[in-house]
Amino acid sequence: MAAISKASAANVKPLEGAIVRRGTLGATVTAPSPVTLQSDGKWDGTITTGAQLTVGVAVQSGVDTQEVDIVMFGPMVALSGATIGSLVYGSDTAGAFDTAVGTKDLKIGYAETATVLFVNPQIIDFS
Repeated sequence: MAAISKASAANVKPLEGAIVRRGTLGATVTAPSPVTLQSDGKWDGTITTGAQLTVGVAVQSGVDTQEVDIVMFGPMVALSGATIGSLVYGSDTAGAFDTAVGTKDLKIGYAETATVLFVNPQIIDFS
């Protein structure tokens, strides 16, 4: 597995057509990070060592109890130097993107350009 470089937090933004929701963080998150809705109603950094059921990508950085925008589907500036057309997976490292499947198979989306992630979560391994 190889980590995918993230865009600078200052450059992260949803693009036209993205579906964005507001969510409350349950842990410290550095944008852009994949995040997962937890049973307490808060969003934590996604980590594929366990099953993930609801995934988006945080637009802003924040800490526990802070509200941030989360892209649930669609294009956003989130990557740096990605290979166009490559799949972007969740990682065994919380809040990171990867080029390969982690312990659990979770696709975050694909690289539309070297900097644009098209968020389209596909949860393959629910176990």
